[in-house]
Amino acid sequence: MYEFESTLQFLVNTTFNLAFMAMAGGAVYFIAMKNSVLPRYRSIMVVSGVILTIAALNYFYMKGWYADAVANGVDSFPTTFRYIDWLLTTPLMLVKFPLLLGLGKKGQAFMNKLIFFDIVMILSGFFGEITFGQPVLHYSLFGVGVVAWLVILYLLLSATQNLPERFSPVVRSCVKVMVLFVLLGWLIYPLGYILPSFGLPQDVRELVYNIGDIINKVGLAIVVYIAAVLLTKKEEEFDAS
Repeated sequence: MYEFESTLQFLVNTTFNLAFMAMAGGAVYFIAMKNSVLPRYRSIMVVSGVILTIAALNYFYMKGWYADAVANGVDSFPTTFRYIDWLLTTPLMLVKFPLLLGLGKKGQAFMNKLIFFDIVMILSGFFGEITFGQPVLHYSLFGVGVVAWLVILYLLLSATQNLPERFSPVVRSCVKVMVLFVLLGWLIYPLGYILPSFGLPQDVRELVYNIGDIINKVGLAIVVYIAAVLLTKKEEEFDAS
């Protein structure tokens, strides 16, 4: 049992450090590369940089918190800082959709809906986490968070399945991949939320959350960057012809 706990703590420590390095490096890279795309796509590159900067700063603190807790032999987790991270970064991740699509005023209303339900999802998750010892409230808040996530998915799927003809196949493909991140990538977090309820150490939750953050924050930024580069290349070729 001791060997399992030691291995688990090592894995959690490793993913905290990996997440910090990936997000810090990604923030620098995407901001540095913003001038490689057309001006209309630079704002989305900056958003990626801001997301990863916020996440890197939070992970720098969280990895130190967890390492100190392990060194002192106590169960202590940076839950509040993790949810502060998500409260700041997940709305920005969703903002990438209207930014990439350039929906104008219509995009503003769409963005407001996404952000509202995202905040509901994050806050219900936070209060659910800190009421772990009260099963009814813990799972009720979990249910609220899941419903909010499903509403976000519905909004995204409705918007992306009815794109005007002016959007190129490149944009359509990239947006579909972005939606998959919200569908499959964000599915990781409910899994992490419920695992401790099955008697697993809470360190498992931290491991799952760290992996989820690396996949979703860095992965989504890469997809958006590829989309911006491809669109830039396509539009430059069109102008040249």
